[in-house]
Amino acid sequence: MRTIYGFALCFLVLATGCTKEAGEGGRASIRGIVEKEIRLVLSNPNTFQTRYPAPDQEVFIVYGDALSPSDRIHTNYDGEFEFTFLREGKYTIYVYSNDTTGNVNADPNRMPIIREVEITDRKQELDLGRIRIYDQN
Repeated sequence: MRTIYGFALCFLVLATGCTKEAGEGGRASIRGIVEKEIRLVLSNPNTFQTRYPAPDQEVFIVYGDALSPSDRIHTNYDGEFEFTFLREGKYTIYVYSNDTTGNVNADPNRMPIIREVEITDRKQELDLGRIRIYDQN
């Protein structure tokens, strides 16, 4: 009887210890396009001038509940990016933009544009669409 309890305990430890969290090692992906919008006055959307893909823009990903970025990539010449080989779980994707709030206490070049997503299928290809950052002419 003791042996059965021992096997049951080992099985329980192995089953719960193998739970994989968000991160690398899967077959899913997250992609999108970073687009730059030019305004005459950053805090005024009515001063819109033009919009175009943002090449060579840094894009960060945070796996699960991590506090720091887990990885960073750059957009290609068309503003496209893709994080590949991800497992199921929650992810935070962010890029930095110039500040559009006009807050004098904020870093004028480091306003985060954040997307929180969840991969629910091991082969999921999640498309975030366009993520817009802002700049002044």
